[in-house]
Amino acid sequence: MLSEKIQTKLMELREDNTSGANELINKALNIVKYQIELLSDKSEDFQDNILELSKEILKSRPSMAPLINMMGYLLQNLEVITKKNILNRIQQFVLDKFDMEKALERHFTDFILENIKDINKIMLISYSSTIIRLLNTLKDLKDCDIELYITESRPLFEGQKTAEILSSNFQTHLFVDAAIGKIMDEVNLVLVGIDSILRDGSIINKIGTLPLAIVANESGIEVYAVGESLKYNLNSHFGLKVEIEEKPSDQVFKPENLEKHIIVHNYYFEITPPKYITGIISDLGVLKPQTFVKKAKKILPIDWFQKFLNNND
Repeated sequence: MLSEKIQTKLMELREDNTSGANELINKALNIVKYQIELLSDKSEDFQDNILELSKEILKSRPSMAPLINMMGYLLQNLEVITKKNILNRIQQFVLDKFDMEKALERHFTDFILENIKDINKIMLISYSSTIIRLLNTLKDLKDCDIELYITESRPLFEGQKTAEILSSNFQTHLFVDAAIGKIMDEVNLVLVGIDSILRDGSIINKIGTLPLAIVANESGIEVYAVGESLKYNLNSHFGLKVEIEEKPSDQVFKPENLEKHIIVHNYYFEITPPKYITGIISDLGVLKPQTFVKKAKKILPIDWFQKFLNNND
């Protein structure tokens, strides 16, 4: 049984609707480390406790693939789960993730600089800590004059947060989500973040990504998804349904008269098929979605998840 403090931290992870994937990974790692501090190897239920915690972390954000892969790095090929080997795995995961981030940065920078004359007006949606970090690394580069166009990203207006951050370094335009078609004529590239990449090359990202990609395709504008190989979704890999959960409806609309027959839907994420995605910029390079999937399957700890599923049936 997980402690009340751990349950509280899991609830905070589950209800965090504004942080990017990298921030959520760090929160999940801190939960694991905190749990380890509460236990000892001599505890009879140490292994069961860690496995239960892993299951709850994965349930907390079912559409967020990096959390699954993070747990894979910690649990793969472990015959016996101990404090020492989990802490060592956490340390190694942090180092490996740093290497992924630097590789992604290199590929992203090369891509932008090689095409800067043709793709200097970029449209973004929502909040992606990865894209924000990567764009900010370009601010001091010579001849890298970029202008940004950002949707406000309802219902929580994460796009406003993105605009506030990036406007310190780039000329930035902010507009309502419904103006995508109107603004598309102004831009020459669309960049979107990634919460998950499915086995067919589809991506899960902020609601609004699909219409943005469709409008961009109709306008002849290329769409690139940006993220690390950790975004490959193992639920999808093993043919499991990937849940797109609904959030509280009052974030969208709260009618004064509750007797009115209004059903309010509040989806945060949606699936965008690979036919609308020109390429994926990741630590593996700039690749077509299906090529990305092939490479990701070769480097990620995948087999552990099948065993994990079997043990939790």
